[in-house]
Amino acid sequence: MLVEEDRILFAGDSFMPVPHIVDGDVDDNIATIKQIGKMGLENIVQGHGDIILRGEIDAAVKDNINYLTTIKKKVKAVSRRRFADELLEEITIEECGKSRVFLGGLARELHQSNLNSLLHKMTQ
Repeated sequence: MLVEEDRILFAGDSFMPVPHIVDGDVDDNIATIKQIGKMGLENIVQGHGDIILRGEIDAAVKDNINYLTTIKKKVKAVSRRRFADELLEEITIEECGKSRVFLGGLARELHQSNLNSLLHKMTQ
């Protein structure tokens, strides 16, 4: 929900400290985050995270896009190998540009579910 007069976006789960793509499409999520970055917002109230202030929005957008493109690339590389599902466990959240501390420690679980979902979609 956008409060136009104040340029505040209540983004819900479309913008989180660790984007969650299990029930969606990674490319659609990247497009949505890019669109959010172009809205000229004052604040983003993200789903399950802190409020992002005007001076932090560009970095947060770039950070989320980087995370999603990185996991997409890494899962694609792993998907071609034997025992791909086991190899996913070696892809850490930190090497994908995020911290496991986000979301009260649930970030690592979200990250792992993102990887599993991407692999499933790529190998169907």
